[in-house]
Amino acid sequence: MRISVVIPAWNAAATLAETLDCVAAQSRPADEVIVVDDGSTDASAEIAVSHPLRLRLLRKAHSGAPATMNLGVASATGDCLAFLDADDLWPADKLQRQADILAARPDLDGVLGHFESFVCPSVPAVEAGRFVVPSAPQPGWLTGTLLVRTEAFARVGHFAEDLSNGFAIDWFDRARAAGLGFAMLDAVLLRRRLHPGSLAARNRGSDAAMLEMARRAIARRRQGA
Repeated sequence: MRISVVIPAWNAAATLAETLDCVAAQSRPADEVIVVDDGSTDASAEIAVSHPLRLRLLRKAHSGAPATMNLGVASATGDCLAFLDADDLWPADKLQRQADILAARPDLDGVLGHFESFVCPSVPAVEAGRFVVPSAPQPGWLTGTLLVRTEAFARVGHFAEDLSNGFAIDWFDRARAAGLGFAMLDAVLLRRRLHPGSLAARNRGSDAAMLEMARRAIARRRQGA
């Protein structure tokens, strides 16, 4: 089982090295790491290529997270796919635990886990209080907690590039509609960084995209009724 890790990065110079460090520290190393630079104007690309972790860097004009992740998927050669935002972190046993389950359970298409959020230490105290941080880990229907078989991902299709927000929720909804089977580990497999430049913070107000994602989900259910 070969695992490809896709890391989308946009102006992530402040956090990318730490994210790459956690990938390098995996007890079950990734077989392929692909960093896709989404038209960054900072030193993200330079940080990626100078990191000791063996990786491939792809560069593209800025077009958003879904298109960036899709380019990484299209370039991946592994039997399984994992995703990690350039400001988030994995525990050292993330890939090992999930790979073991997929190896033992051929009936499963993917494995997920819980996530916990933390405010980036760089955020001033006066701003840190604006973030809502759950007191306990939450089940993570997130790309950052996922390890999925590549052929199963292909059956669902790529992330919707016209959804600036909710594209991951949309993908998981399509995956369930396609009959994919997932296991949810009762363990923290992702530490999600909160800061003003994070993907979650940037997209929080994108109500139109979320409404479109919900509309598509409802339409799929009506078609299947």
